[in-house]
Amino acid sequence: MRLWAICGALAAGEYAASFAPEFAPMWPVPAIGAAFVALFGFGLGVKGWGYAFAVLFGIAIFLFASRGDAQRYLESPWMRGRDWRYRQRQEQQVGVAKAVKDDLSRRVGIGLDDDRETVSLSRAILLGERRRLPYRTKRLFVESGTMHVFAISGLHVMAIAKVLTIGLGLFLIPVRFAGLLSVPLLWGYVMLIGGAPSAVRAAMMATIMEIAPVFWRRANGFRAWELTFLFVHVCDPLLIANVGNALSFAVMLAIVVVGDFAKSMPKWRQTLLVTLAAWAAGVPISAHVFGRVTPGGMVANLVLIATAKATVVAGALGVGVSYLSET
Repeated sequence: MRLWAICGALAAGEYAASFAPEFAPMWPVPAIGAAFVALFGFGLGVKGWGYAFAVLFGIAIFLFASRGDAQRYLESPWMRGRDWRYRQRQEQQVGVAKAVKDDLSRRVGIGLDDDRETVSLSRAILLGERRRLPYRTKRLFVESGTMHVFAISGLHVMAIAKVLTIGLGLFLIPVRFAGLLSVPLLWGYVMLIGGAPSAVRAAMMATIMEIAPVFWRRANGFRAWELTFLFVHVCDPLLIANVGNALSFAVMLAIVVVGDFAKSMPKWRQTLLVTLAAWAAGVPISAHVFGRVTPGGMVANLVLIATAKATVVAGALGVGVSYLSET
């Protein structure tokens, strides 16, 4: 039984249930059905019973999770649901978390006091603080189809993970264990910026790939994607109706599959093909939700993704160095 097919069956069940959240009180019905399918399907050796179980299980956990959110899902069509919990976590940060984030935000701007727009861009890319961006700048990124660089996702999390691993390596920690030790710091960063669905997905994939060497296993992007998909959608079924979550998983799947296919190609051709695949994977979702497709975004992303990654790395190193000396 293929794991990616199980992922698809689970998503299909959750997707179907998102059309009828008013049936949330009846969640035990599909749950019992899933139990019977598992019991008799496994016992009788029926082919494909795992897929039927995954569909019913997806329906059951979505209805169970949406008991208090039925009205919101009735008012919002699929893919237009807003993750209010993420926004509330950002706005309601208090105490130590808020103090730490405010301090990081200040450190990002050290040395850039005379260039307010560059500070705003750096804070938006590194910490997800998009509210400080000037309207003109936001509009420019939206119209060019590159606003996604400000969503804390795989680009940011993987860059931060690499910086942490290299930083720990400076303390003579073996590479095999440096990735494992960087995991708590990586999750601290993700929670600090609000725990956006795309960031959680990226952190989960990074965690699986970082701990693989500890068990003498090679990091496998596709297997990490499959396990992360199952973990995220079982723990929070309502994310099936979150546009950021859908974009994140779709784009990352395209990157993993095409990246594996193009790994023997020259670097420039591999970069071009992966960027094209990532752009194409997000087009149907963006067109459906935002009513906008920007063909020029593919060209812009070729340059912007590289520079955004450099910005994240430079910003993270700058923040680290600022703890030694702010001058």
